[in-house]
Amino acid sequence: MIDPASQAQLKEAIADCIGTDQGVLDALREEIRPLKSATRRIQPRATTSISLVGTDGGNNQLQFDPFLIQLVRVVDSSNNEYCLEAVSPTTPVQKLNERQFATDGSARTALGEMMAFLGVDSLPALSHMIRPTDKGKPVSPSWVQVYRELVEWAILFAILKKDFGTDTLIICDGLLRSKVFAKDLFQRLLQGMKDRIDTQWSKSRRRVYLAGVAKHSKVLSRYRLAMALEGVLQTDYPAYVEVPREVEEQAYVWSEFARGDDRAGEGG
Repeated sequence: MIDPASQAQLKEAIADCIGTDQGVLDALREEIRPLKSATRRIQPRATTSISLVGTDGGNNQLQFDPFLIQLVRVVDSSNNEYCLEAVSPTTPVQKLNERQFATDGSARTALGEMMAFLGVDSLPALSHMIRPTDKGKPVSPSWVQVYRELVEWAILFAILKKDFGTDTLIICDGLLRSKVFAKDLFQRLLQGMKDRIDTQWSKSRRRVYLAGVAKHSKVLSRYRLAMALEGVLQTDYPAYVEVPREVEEQAYVWSEFARGDDRAGEGG
């Protein structure tokens, strides 16, 4: 326990640190200040909605040394199951490749369909984070998370091709961004999604909207205090504000993760 004398000394030291770093907060407030006037009210609307999620691997794994089996499962808010498969960190990549395609080369899974659309025939070509390993070397289980993310994107891509009876909002778990795709494959996938959404309108006169909802945000973590002091999103009604790309790039370690289609041509 800190004694009262030390508490006073500590309080003074903390105040001194805050005073020294005041310029950092002032800079953040200056960056975020323009957003107050850009805040917009969210108006209520009625529409059909679908929430698509991949269940967390931490809650869906079977561990009994030396075995570690992880379940890849993707469902929507109506409990429709789109994928359920078991993968271990030592599952041969070639075996996973074979699961995606029939013997005649046609796609037999949503992931296989996405791979065919992107013009790749193997998981290492789809993602630089999935690589065959030499026999006998330890395998990091993290690549299974990458595989799960690829499956989620593939199922979302497949859903956009189905027939919708009404205008529909599709909500995804996480931002509509990714670092797991190789080269420019993710940008091509986003364009393919846009084309399918446009086709829904041109053929069926159905509006399909796609939104990503993140549980955590680097932008909020960095600017939360500055936003509160500047009164950004301090409203008694639902509201939103578009965050400039420049502000996002200040928050993310990988600045290219903050870039959208409008900045896709810039390096990284």
